Parts: sequence; structure tokens; C-alpha cells
Amino acid sequence: MIETEKGRAEVTRFTIDVAVRLGLIATIVYVSLLLLQPVAPLMLWAIILSVAVFPLFNLVRRRLHVRDGLAAALFSVLLLVLLLTPVVILAGSAIDSLDAYARMLLRGEHVVPPPPESVRDWPMVGNRVYEFWLNGSNDIRALVTTHVGQLASAGRWIGRVAGGVFLEVLQFAGAIIVAGILLAYSDELLETVRGLAGRVADKRGRHFLEIAGSTIRNVSQGVIGIALLQSALLGIGMLVAGVPFAGPITFVCLVLAIVQVGPNIIMIPVIIWSWMYLPALHAGLFTVYTLPLLLLDNVLRPILMARGLPTPMAVILAGVICGTLAGGLIGLFVGPVVLSVFYDLLVAWIASGAKPEEGDASAPSA
Repeated sequence: MIETEKGRAEVTRFTIDVAVRLGLIATIVYVSLLLLQPVAPLMLWAIILSVAVFPLFNLVRRRLHVRDGLAAALFSVLLLVLLLTPVVILAGSAIDSLDAYARMLLRGEHVVPPPPESVRDWPMVGNRVYEFWLNGSNDIRALVTTHVGQLASAGRWIGRVAGGVFLEVLQFAGAIIVAGILLAYSDELLETVRGLAGRVADKRGRHFLEIAGSTIRNVSQGVIGIALLQSALLGIGMLVAGVPFAGPITFVCLVLAIVQVGPNIIMIPVIIWSWMYLPALHAGLFTVYTLPLLLLDNVLRPILMARGLPTPMAVILAGVICGTLAGGLIGLFVGPVVLSVFYDLLVAWIASGAKPEEGDASAPSA
């Protein structure tokens, strides 16, 4: 009886010790995550960027025989140039366009071109749209005065969007700098992460780590890379064709391509505009140039995103779409990584359950 009571006391003491230790560990982890919460998006972006460019970084430092710090600094400067150059060009284009239209408005010139007669033939709303468009073309000042409330609301909304974009650009620039620091210590960090993954799930943990890295690189090439290429080519076509507001339209095309909506919803109206206001030959050339570009992502994205991965293309695409809807641009990368690891776990679990059944089925026949 005494030994039983001593055993129970030891079990109770052990349980209390474990509970206290787990509580302390949970408290430390919670407080650490709470402290890191303000910079969590920036750190996550820095990790994504460093993983995406690590193969190229590794190639450059080996071929050029430069130190890790110098190679990381070069990559950070290059990424900052790639980020800030389009932003400066788009901002300058938007400012120049708004300044030109403001000067035309002050001089009393026609800011809005007159509507074509074909607008009247639009079903249900053709006459109303034509009259509204014609009034704006004839006297834009009266139209602005009449709808000053709606225009003020639209201006405030545009201002909030512009402020949000500016903050996102600053955050992304900070993430690039942090990514350069991570690349400078990439060897040490890689060994630490591999050790942690092996500690958590042995060989399977390192396999998951490889899947996560490959998925991030493929998504960055298949989504971000194709979106940049597609929007840049569309922007060049609009500049050559003389489409107004080509810079802001290009930026909208880039955003729509990244979030998997596609630039079609804005470029099809631009093509229609070209047939209404450009010479037939120019409109035809612009259409022939633009339409293949609208299909570019559908051809190249599946090839790049599924290259070298054991995960099916459908799983990666579902992760991209669902992650974007749930977490925005960061979810674009987190979603496919999570679904790829989940798919690999599911396949391994099914395979581990199928092996005993095959062995049992083959045993009687032997």
C-alpha cells in the first residue's frame, strides 16, 4: 500500500513537472510570436525571396568566387532596382497623365473624346451611356460639378489604395534588405533548418523541406515571373499604340496576373477602345499583338510551376488560388507549400496502409 502511494505520488509529481514545463514553453513561444507579429509579414517575405533566388545566388558566388556578403549585397541592390524602377516609371506616367488632363481641363479643351454612334446600339443602356458620355465630352466641368460627391468619394478611395500600395512597396523593400542578410548567412541557416526538420520528422522532415523550397521557387517563376513578363509586354504594346494611361493599366494588369484573375478583364476593353479610336490598321496590329499575350500565362505557367515537383499541377494551382484568397500575396506562396506538404503526407499515409494489405494478400498465394 505504501509503495502504491509512493508510486502515485511520483506520477503526480512527474505530471505536475511536465505540465509546468509545457506551460513555460508555451508561454515563451506565445510571447515570442506576439513580439514578432508586427514584422511577421516582412520576415515571411524575406524568407520567400531568399529561397526563391538562392539557386541563382549560389551559382553566382561559386562562379565569381566572391564572398557571401558581397554576393548578397549585389542581389539586394539588383532586387531593389527591379522593384523600384517600375514603381517610379508608373508613378511618373500617372503624374504626367493627370497633369496633362488638368491642363486640358483648365484650358477648356475636350478631355473626354466624343462617343461613337455605335454606343447607341448597345442593348438596354446604349442611349443613357451615349448621352452621359456626350455631356462629359461637351462640358466636362459641368459633369464634374454635378457629380462632385461621387468624384470625391472615388478620390478618397483611390488615395487609400495608393497609400496601401506605397506601404506595401516599403515593406517589400525592407524584405529585400532582410533577404540579403539571410543570403549572407545562408549556409549556417540552411544547416540549422535542416537539423530542425530532421529533428521533427527525421528523413521525412528534410523531404518536406525540399518540397517547400522547390514549390516556392516554381511558384515564383510560374506566377511572379510570368506576370512580370506578360504585363511588361502588354505595357510596351500599349505605349507603342498610344493607349492613354498605359502605365496605370500595366500596373493593374500585373496585379491581376499575380492574383490569378488575369489581365483579360482590362485588356479586352482596351482592345475594343483601339477599334473605336485608332485607325483600322493600327487597331488590327495591336489586337494581333495583344491576344497571344493574354494566353501566355495559360501556356507557360503550368510548365514552370509543375517542373521537377512530385506534386500534381492541380494541387499547386489550388494552393495558389486558395492561398491568394485567404492570405493575399503572401498566401500565393504559403498556400501551395502547405497543400504540397499535405499531399505528400496523404500519399505516404495511404502507401503505408497499403503495404500490409499487399503483403497479406500475397502470403496465401506463396
